[in-house]
Amino acid sequence: MPVHATVDDLAAYAGREVVTPDSERLLARASELVDSLLITAVYSPGDEGVRDALRRATCAVVQYWRDTGDETGAASQYAAMQIGTVRLQRAQPATDVPSAAVRILATAGLLQHPPRTV
Repeated sequence: MPVHATVDDLAAYAGREVVTPDSERLLARASELVDSLLITAVYSPGDEGVRDALRRATCAVVQYWRDTGDETGAASQYAAMQIGTVRLQRAQPATDVPSAAVRILATAGLLQHPPRTV
């Protein structure tokens, strides 16, 4: 599976402070997430505009994970937690896809493609 961004791309997009020793792994996971949004997309992988959108969306995902501290989306499942006398309150269904990544891909015309049969 291709990784859409490098550590240098991440630093250029989100700032050097976002880069950690784990950035390469996070970029690979973020690329998987971006790819999952493109299941029905029709595009040319060699197109520089497409490559730029994939790169920026991947970096936006990693930045979001760093900002929220929730790479897996597990923390967003609960609006409230309590340990003593165990009280859990489910949150509204959330997405682990940051709006910045969706906006980048949509603006590039990579989202909202209906499935088609051949």
